[in-house]
Amino acid sequence: MLGVVWAGAPRHTPPAAAVPVATDDVTYDVMGRVFPDPHGCIKGTPGSSPWAKGDVCAVQYLQWEETLAGLRYLQERYPRFLELVNLRELRARDPSLGAEEMQSAGLPQEDLTRARRDLYVVKVTDAESPVPEADRKRFAYVLSIHGIERAGLEGGIRAAEDLVTWAAEDPHQPILEPSDSGPTARDVLRNAVVYFVLANPDGWHRGELTEGGAFFQRYNGNGMDLNRDFPGVGYTEAQYTPFSEPESRGFAAYLRREAGATAAGRFAGGIDLHGMLSSHSFSFTLLGAGQRDYRKNAISVDTSIRTFRDAEARLTWSPLVARAGECPGPLPEPYFGRTTGPMCTDQWGTVWDTINYQTTGSVSDWMDSAIGLDAVGIANEMALSHLYPNTAFDPQLTQLQIDGNKGLVYSQIASLLFEEAVAYRPPGTVGYVPAPARVTHPGGGPSPSPLAGLPAQEPISATEVNGAGVEFDVHGPESGVHNGSLTVEATFDNVRGVSPTLLLTGTDDGLVLERQGGDHAGDPEWVAVAHYFNQSGLYAQAGARIDLDTPRPGRYRIRPGDRVGAADFRVTFFEGPSVSVPDQAAYDVANTDFFADLNTYVPPDARIEPVQPPAVLASASALAPFDTVVLADDPAPGVPADHRQLWFERLRAFVEDGGNLVLTDGALPALEPMGLLPAGTVRRGVFFAGWIDFADAEGATYARHPLASGVAKEGAAEGRATLDDADYLHRHQTYEPAPLGYYVSAAGPSNAGCSAGGDRCDAPNWVVDDAAWADAGGSVAGRTFARAEEVAGSPGFAGVSLGELPVGRGRVRIAGALLPAPTEKNYHPFGLAAYAVTYTGYQLVENLFDHQRPRAAPPPAVAGTVNVAQERPPTGLPATGAAAPVAWALGLAVAALFARRATRP
Repeated sequence: MLGVVWAGAPRHTPPAAAVPVATDDVTYDVMGRVFPDPHGCIKGTPGSSPWAKGDVCAVQYLQWEETLAGLRYLQERYPRFLELVNLRELRARDPSLGAEEMQSAGLPQEDLTRARRDLYVVKVTDAESPVPEADRKRFAYVLSIHGIERAGLEGGIRAAEDLVTWAAEDPHQPILEPSDSGPTARDVLRNAVVYFVLANPDGWHRGELTEGGAFFQRYNGNGMDLNRDFPGVGYTEAQYTPFSEPESRGFAAYLRREAGATAAGRFAGGIDLHGMLSSHSFSFTLLGAGQRDYRKNAISVDTSIRTFRDAEARLTWSPLVARAGECPGPLPEPYFGRTTGPMCTDQWGTVWDTINYQTTGSVSDWMDSAIGLDAVGIANEMALSHLYPNTAFDPQLTQLQIDGNKGLVYSQIASLLFEEAVAYRPPGTVGYVPAPARVTHPGGGPSPSPLAGLPAQEPISATEVNGAGVEFDVHGPESGVHNGSLTVEATFDNVRGVSPTLLLTGTDDGLVLERQGGDHAGDPEWVAVAHYFNQSGLYAQAGARIDLDTPRPGRYRIRPGDRVGAADFRVTFFEGPSVSVPDQAAYDVANTDFFADLNTYVPPDARIEPVQPPAVLASASALAPFDTVVLADDPAPGVPADHRQLWFERLRAFVEDGGNLVLTDGALPALEPMGLLPAGTVRRGVFFAGWIDFADAEGATYARHPLASGVAKEGAAEGRATLDDADYLHRHQTYEPAPLGYYVSAAGPSNAGCSAGGDRCDAPNWVVDDAAWADAGGSVAGRTFARAEEVAGSPGFAGVSLGELPVGRGRVRIAGALLPAPTEKNYHPFGLAAYAVTYTGYQLVENLFDHQRPRAAPPPAVAGTVNVAQERPPTGLPATGAAAPVAWALGLAVAALFARRATRP
């Protein structure tokens, strides 16, 4: 497939040789760059990139040693602006980095040893800036964490050279070249520190042609996917064992050290740069999954739109892509045949709405999270990457990927460097009913073992052949040791790091750790206690790793499966856990924390205020100050059973008098006791995530319904699916499942459609029966499909999930998936988020709140008199004031305290 491109593209066949990289002044003068571009020698010719740099053409992917040599020369040439940081050497000088070795897991060698490489970060800033380094904004760009996806590394290294060269030689150059806009290179390096992370040395090393490599590898030397190895708030896939790998721990320790050295205590932004096979868009900008406040959401959208606009100008030199409105075209894409071309330049959205799945443990979500860098975290996928056999270098595609990644990096820097203040003013007064109960956990775990002072057992090393396995003993305190955990590191027979050992993905066919003797009568002699999680055997990895906490003393064996050849095993014991996963992190969250956080960006005179049910039940006038009242995921929060009907009557009266009642998620059933819909017409279902298809019987509703307004933003992606033979072509995700504790499959795509062949889904989505909604006079802005149960392949149903129902002078607006309560039913060792609203969800909030209540003019005051409104309390409730019973007065007092707490900034 090498060299096959659409008509009109320049072609030259690359040799299996090193990229020309300048490492001294002589070669630099000839080449015009340290890292020249694939189109460096043909820039200016028809069909070539106008943004290409250098005077010669890159003819192969960057190799490890030449990249380091080039970076060292760039550092020598421009020491003011670039530092190549060797983390192993830095750790020797800085004990605060902990016990990490700052080396890779190591690519397996033919002699069953490991070739470990030091971890490096490229630090770009102005060492002579008048701005103290602690006050400069931090940005992190993770390059090719999947070793086969070369786009990130090829683009990121050259972006670093751009910034350094511009700052030194053309400091007034705006970084957004196609539009000649954005901050200048001098302003960027004076006001920011930009880190480029060489994320996966092992996966890189295995494909280096000049080193005799076979093909690049997605994983590190342990056969672990580093982009599943980072901790995240919410649901965590236990098989990923977060922070099990030296690369993820090492880079995280360094970046957190750098964050701690800033006045802000966090990074400003970060992007994880990937490559994908094929899609209708050449680039996908993926927004992170987490508890993003209004500011983070606004900046993410701004960055995404800037990236889209930049890509429309930066990438359309190539016949492979076309501007929006002209893409995707009618020609079959020649590489993988999965789409047609020309492709679109760039689209952005959630991971599910772009590449159609979500997972846990990604570095971009970690960068976005408060337990990571607390940055605006984004990921990106560039198409037509890792052409078979993963080392196939196509100059045109690589140039496109370099250009696209530069545009993404520069767009985020431009969006965040001189950040404008973000504010939101609701059109009218808004009240919300706080969740009556919070989801909490004090954190911590079991009491420390009284044996914790004992040393761990000494490591065990053994070599076996032809799958015979290895047996060993785990000792107990009677031997003077205490093993809090153990790790098995396996290195299999291989050629250039490639092994047929783990081609199969099932746990029974891979590496298994077993203990002799079961816990119950009739158990087999050997019982599996842990196994290597083999995400995919397609990469023929030659290394594997198993982690086991609190191993019982006894006889164990490593069973490597049905295989031929030699294998080396090293068992390491630890006094504590082998991976950094807490027993349970503390949390104290409620979905209605969303409104308190939103108030941070709302002017004081327009704050969203809590509405306390006791006050509403005592007096209908308690709702009078509000234009909009919101109930999120609970139709009657904290309302006693014998007062629920009165509660719903008060809500209906508020609407009939011109109010806007917003019902989200589990609050939709309020429509029935309010007398607006028949009983049984509101239904709860589950799906992969919260979502809405913005369509009715006539098609897309973006331009036809006010609740759908602003959702189809410039460059935004639409998810598409066919579910139970019905097409949903305008899907947008409204909340993320994992941060709230809802399940996400380890296999990623397998539960994205909640299909019969996939995994279970448990993210709640609420819908209203179409006919009942229409009969009541409701309008439709969106519909949703859901499964009846959490069991894979359960029956499905669809209904209205976004719409408006006129009632009297007011209206009821519904959003069936927006702010569900977090769940504790799934594994969530790093805590839970209160909410995980997507950019679409934030747009819906603005649309749902867009209401000003019609109010009659107040009656004229009569001179000499004072009118005090007297309202008799409802039947069954005591009067308020001095005569009120103590219990009800205490209830009002507690409600007031809760209100102050809920609106804290």
